[in-house]
Amino acid sequence: MKKLVTLLLLISFCGGTAETDLDPIAEKMHVAKDAMSEAQQKTQKEYKESSSEKIDNCIELADAIEEVFDTIQIEAYESEIYRTYSGLDATKLDYVYEALRINKIGIEGLKKIISEYEINNEYLAGLIEGFYNNFEDSKEANQALEKHLISIDNKWTIQDEVDWWEENQQYSIKNWRDSEEYLQLMSDKSQNTLNPDPDFVISDSYPKNVLRKHCDSL
Repeated sequence: MKKLVTLLLLISFCGGTAETDLDPIAEKMHVAKDAMSEAQQKTQKEYKESSSEKIDNCIELADAIEEVFDTIQIEAYESEIYRTYSGLDATKLDYVYEALRINKIGIEGLKKIISEYEINNEYLAGLIEGFYNNFEDSKEANQALEKHLISIDNKWTIQDEVDWWEENQQYSIKNWRDSEEYLQLMSDKSQNTLNPDPDFVISDSYPKNVLRKHCDSL
């Protein structure tokens, strides 16, 4: 560390002693040490705040992942755009923007989990990886679709859309990454019935806390 203060000691013969003449110097050195100490304490405090320990709790981690998944389902359920869109119409920019909005909720939710939690559970780690990669691939596909729709002034037919997907199969949902754990979560959260309830995600029968069983602490 560089010296903060350089002192030239001059002993005066005009009265007084060396001890009394050193007092101001010692005081300056003391002030300098205090300033250095305060700076060090501030740096240490900032470091501790930026490197705070992550949460190491499997149950809380499981619930946090499930909450991100459920939030996405509810957002999609409550979306007026999704609700009113007809499968007979070609996809337009409003639908793509809505997909990207909900997609962003999922990705940011998972990033928050990764930054806040210790992920020591192998099953939940695989789930997060599949979940995150699936949403990243979904985002890439929708961004490609957005770019194309802007280029054609948001005007096309169902056949045009079929042709575009045929020419851009790399963006097809069948090529989106996933994991066994993520596919299982989607299955656990599905109705698996021929007569699905349109309000399922907000109903009492919607499965809750399905990931806790993968924690050894249970």
